Amino acid sequence: MKKKLFWIAIGQFISACAYCQILNANNLVATGLGGLATVFNRLTGADVQLLLIIMALPIFIWAFFSYSKKQIFYAAFSYFMFTFYVGIVNRILPQLHTDPIAAAISGGVVGGIAGGIIMKQRVANGPESIVALYLKEKKGLSIGSYYLIINTVVIFSSIIYGNMTMIIYSLICTFVQSVVTDKLIIGFEKYYNVNIMSDQYLEITQFIRNDLNRGATFIQGMDTSNVKKKMLIQAVVNQQELIAIKDFVKAFHDDSFICASISNNIIGRGFDVE
Repeated sequence: MKKKLFWIAIGQFISACAYCQILNANNLVATGLGGLATVFNRLTGADVQLLLIIMALPIFIWAFFSYSKKQIFYAAFSYFMFTFYVGIVNRILPQLHTDPIAAAISGGVVGGIAGGIIMKQRVANGPESIVALYLKEKKGLSIGSYYLIINTVVIFSSIIYGNMTMIIYSLICTFVQSVVTDKLIIGFEKYYNVNIMSDQYLEITQFIRNDLNRGATFIQGMDTSNVKKKMLIQAVVNQQELIAIKDFVKAFHDDSFICASISNNIIGRGFDVE
């Protein structure tokens, strides 16, 4: 539990830095309640921290009677840390004033790193996550669809005080952030699910096991072109190993067939992607 809280605190500090020092400093709009707080702040001049608390409090009160107390605790802690850091980062760190495209990319990268750190703890990271969970359970709306709708509404609401150009840059920032978050969660290494149909299945399997140090599975299949039984070899390898397999199989100069597709979330011996 302490480890989760530590990484949530670190993630939200980074998130607050992206929000205050990059996005707000360059008139870009964040997603979620942070984005709404920015819109209301620029329209009314109200304190951002106060707006964050006012918007989140009703959701947490409702959720307290509807969901697991442990889940609410993590969500509340995560949101509290973000709100707390929003009030102090401007006092300890300089703002990054730059051109909009640089701000969009850097804000997306920093925000994506923060999102990846927090989401890897497998906890709700704020009131938005609780609402997303409710809509998924009760209304059948996917979490991805929920975030797409709410973030689009938040960003386009900034047209009240901004312009379409800044909205486009904000959308670019959101896209970059989602890509970076996915990379941190899934990993940067690409793995491939490889299917090989060949008469040389024993030689190929021996190569995979001995030279690449990977496991392989046999599945009996049939070639429909000549109604001949063949052995299908299935293995999961990285990009370099896939190239090695292709070169090895091509050397037979026969009708061996290889099909490879990208695989994510590989868990098990020999793989460190979670």
